Amino acid sequence: MRVLIEEYLRERISTYYKGKFWKRLIKDIKNKNSNIHIKSEDKHIPYINKPGIAFSFDDSFRINDWYKYGKDLFGFYDVKVTFNINAFHHFEGQREHTQKEIDMLIDLQSKGHEIAHHGFKHENAVNYSNEFGLNNWVEHEIKPLFKWIENQSHSKTKEKFKKPVTYSFPYVSYTESHILELVSKYFKVVRGGFSDRNNLVGFNHTGYAPSIGIDEIVLSDVDHVKKILRIAKELGMNVIFMCHSILPDEVDWNEFGWEEQSLESGKYRISPKTIQDIIDEAKNIDLEFYTTSEIAGVATFIDRNMESSIREIISNPLEQWIAISELSKITELDLSGKNISNLDGIQYFLNLEKLNLSNNQITDFRLLEKLPKLKKIDLSNNLESKNETFYHSKKIAE
Repeated sequence: MRVLIEEYLRERISTYYKGKFWKRLIKDIKNKNSNIHIKSEDKHIPYINKPGIAFSFDDSFRINDWYKYGKDLFGFYDVKVTFNINAFHHFEGQREHTQKEIDMLIDLQSKGHEIAHHGFKHENAVNYSNEFGLNNWVEHEIKPLFKWIENQSHSKTKEKFKKPVTYSFPYVSYTESHILELVSKYFKVVRGGFSDRNNLVGFNHTGYAPSIGIDEIVLSDVDHVKKILRIAKELGMNVIFMCHSILPDEVDWNEFGWEEQSLESGKYRISPKTIQDIIDEAKNIDLEFYTTSEIAGVATFIDRNMESSIREIISNPLEQWIAISELSKITELDLSGKNISNLDGIQYFLNLEKLNLSNNQITDFRLLEKLPKLKKIDLSNNLESKNETFYHSKKIAE
């Protein structure tokens, strides 16, 4: 009985201090953004000025629960999130990711999610740099994961990873030198944790981006998150929420068999129910769902022929990153005969009225539903066979 009472008291004290922390954070967000005034008559355009939310999940050894509990929860290009990956499992002998795990990550990418850079072996940037130097950290943690990612493909679809646009610091450990070294040489945005400056993020962001941790170890009440969502909405800003595992409350971490060395990692988890509560609130107040790369204002493409074709029509084809803001202004687009098989990226052409996709190998046209002004479409001579699932969209039916 005494043990139970002590555990109860520890839990009550923990909840109390968590509550105080969130109240201070919410007050701080309001104070840091008190000079921002949004005109109510301003039209909110996705990716350009419509406020939104970004879920950012760290540590890809958690891929099995991301896939099992996140795939259906997030849907197809609905609640888009960012998964920050490494090449190696944190436990199980620190083995490299299996082909099955790679397939699951690429399947998530095909649903509209971003696969971002989280370090080759998840080394602590500050500790590693202090011991071996900043340049060695880049050579051993940053460059190798780019190469590893480029060498992977899906075992069945042969789809490849996109090249990462954003990075998240393992253990949210970094210095200003790390940020300066990575931006813009390797990434448009590098994500950390809580910030002493401002915990909301604007649009077309470059450089360091803060995030607010919402794993159960820090979140005492989901209502705190809902208050922050409403503040972001009022201010016309974005908020990034950092999470780790997606696990129902009843799942026992010990069942994974990773022993005592994994217990600290096991504290960083969020339930599907809590995520669903946050999603429901975000939709209720009409927030957009973004990946970190979209908050950075960068358009990305699964199909490399698609990206090459888009680069031919933008103002600077050699630009490191393609700006969503430029694509959103285009009204006519001819992609006929470009050997395109995946339309990912077409969703950024928000003012597109006329589109020619004839003579390609496209089987999934659902993303055309993301184009509100599309009036004329040519889809003739695309791939449709008995071995392919052919997805039409409401736009085609119309």
